[in-house]
Amino acid sequence: MEINIHFVFIALFVLTSFSITSNEHRKQIPIIVDTDGEVPDFLAILYALKSKELDVRGVTFNGDGWTHAASVQNIVDIVDDIYPGKNLPVILGADYSLYDSDRHPDTLGSPGCTYQKSVPEGALGKRDQDLLYGINRQLRLSKRLWYDAIKGFNITKDLANLIDSTIEQTGKKPTIILTGPATNIATFLRAFPTYTAKIDKVFWMGGALNVPGNVFTVSNDSRAEYNVYLDCVAARELIASDLDITLVPLDFTDQIPFSPGVFDKLSKLKSFYGKFVYKLLSIIRKVDPGGDSTFFTTYHLWDPIAIAVAKDIGVAKIVSNRSLTVTCKGDRIYDGQFVKAKSPTNSNFKAAIDAIVSKPIENSPFYQDFLNVIDCD
Repeated sequence: MEINIHFVFIALFVLTSFSITSNEHRKQIPIIVDTDGEVPDFLAILYALKSKELDVRGVTFNGDGWTHAASVQNIVDIVDDIYPGKNLPVILGADYSLYDSDRHPDTLGSPGCTYQKSVPEGALGKRDQDLLYGINRQLRLSKRLWYDAIKGFNITKDLANLIDSTIEQTGKKPTIILTGPATNIATFLRAFPTYTAKIDKVFWMGGALNVPGNVFTVSNDSRAEYNVYLDCVAARELIASDLDITLVPLDFTDQIPFSPGVFDKLSKLKSFYGKFVYKLLSIIRKVDPGGDSTFFTTYHLWDPIAIAVAKDIGVAKIVSNRSLTVTCKGDRIYDGQFVKAKSPTNSNFKAAIDAIVSKPIENSPFYQDFLNVIDCD
């Protein structure tokens, strides 16, 4: 009789645990992260992978941003460590801008494109981002190499398959979180325009609406932001689509700056990834040419903040409708700005414009959640 009681107790415990796990899984948001792989993008993927609210179904990689294609290995390493045994799809996409490829399709993927020239190769540029400032080999390395992990070089067909499999396996349409230029998504929509009906929402870290831009490597004194600037054709096509898009612009991310207090909390994290993130951001802080005086005013966790907005954990107070378009005439000084459209382009296009913050800033909802999530093993 005692054995039977124990058996019933164990059975009830297993069933209850399974029910809780199943309920948590049903509440998760299935997402696809589209990224260009630099440090904030890497941190955004890490944050997404470790967030219980999100179910990462795959990663698409954009090579026309601030990293080279092979830096996708950093993403493969953390994907396989955090989601062991899942062989999560990692899809290598564009290494060109649509502005150039539309005009010169025979040179598709060649270096030195119009807007790509704004990205430096050396110090603080692509090579430093590729190597995560020299510490990427301190990650827990995957047995998959990046060229084995990718699902192919056909961003259109492979992304369509990923969206279809997500719907089939979860019963939900995926949300796409975009942390780099919009080239992959715009290329995909050209080939599969009806798939807008299979995508729930899009969150895009990009643009500057009423604040200065961040394109500092060319003589651009406009409100251009790199993710928009690097492919203004793709940006224009994305926001003109009928997707449900929430923009997370510099206006929003600038309200959640770094502070010495944030670094103090980072220094106390105990997990493997907590310590790694602290070391990585400490290196970037040390090599900033302007020192702390510019680091704390110019460097932000732009892309992880977009993940937090998508998680809907109470970091965004106001989301407003916008009727905007993007400047794109082949003028590297003028292009990449959001400007008012002459007529409404997309009734589902919104922008996060007001962040919920606290004083001190390290106690704000975003930093509390980000630090807690990355400190969990």
